[in-house]
Amino acid sequence: MRPSRRDIIIATRKSSLAMVQSETIGKQIHQFNPRVSLNLVPIESEGDQVLDHPLAAIGGKGLFTRTIETALSSKTADIAVHSLKDVPTDETPGLVIVATPPRAPVHDVLITRGAESIDQLPEGAIVGTCSPRRKAQLLRLRPDLKIVNLRGNVQTRMRKVLEEKVMDATLLAAAGLGRLGLGEQAKNAIPVEQVLPACGQGALAVQCRVDDHITVRRCMPLNDAATSIAVNAERAVAAALGADCHSPVAILAELTDANTLRLRARVLSTDGKHCAEVDLSGPSKKSRPLIEQATASLIEQGAKSLLEQAARENVAGE
Repeated sequence: MRPSRRDIIIATRKSSLAMVQSETIGKQIHQFNPRVSLNLVPIESEGDQVLDHPLAAIGGKGLFTRTIETALSSKTADIAVHSLKDVPTDETPGLVIVATPPRAPVHDVLITRGAESIDQLPEGAIVGTCSPRRKAQLLRLRPDLKIVNLRGNVQTRMRKVLEEKVMDATLLAAAGLGRLGLGEQAKNAIPVEQVLPACGQGALAVQCRVDDHITVRRCMPLNDAATSIAVNAERAVAAALGADCHSPVAILAELTDANTLRLRARVLSTDGKHCAEVDLSGPSKKSRPLIEQATASLIEQGAKSLLEQAARENVAGE
């Protein structure tokens, strides 16, 4: 069978980070399909349209993915490239995540004008973030911190701290800084033991239509098996808990060797005072029992109650 010469249209958010990520995936696909042209279609997501409210207060799941997925389903585009942490765990009918390329560093970075760590932030420091996960873990470590809502792209959030000085610090993902060529700003790495990352953080998702066999075949070589095993475990735990990217939940799965999967997870109250936590390891080829054990332990520790309370606070606009 002769390879298809059909062009590939990639749907992406308009943010500079999303564009860079999509261009990178496009180049990788082109390496396997050099005679095929690729075109990027920038689309403004729902989450990019409202920047003055917490994400959970303006629509919950899929704020950064729904409009992109609509372009796929309507055949306006062939591929969507997402930050995996933004993709809801319940699959969209007719669409599939066909590849998760090798994962970038998963940790968060402290952006600040002087301190080199969370411990060094001054008493009562103002920290900007819109992430319930980051807020809860920061308050767990430093109850004295004042957490204020901060949304916008990477450059906007950095400017608020480093140039406008309207707050003392913010947290950003090391992966995003690296992809934007801002690695020099990632010097203050936060250990994952202090601030565990979001489910899927550092990973990309390449999505297409299930019945588009040409595109599926073109994208499959981009998949990284180790990344896929890890993020699928993380997403399975999040799905079992009913959590999403707006929940005060942190999950990290890692292959510690070729045969062992380590799974860590935290579910917190929004003020950081209460935390259900697990740290388990098991065979990577049989991850289901490990996922079930982790989920059961979290629920036994009160994870569902913590998530329900967080959801009520989101509805109330707290």
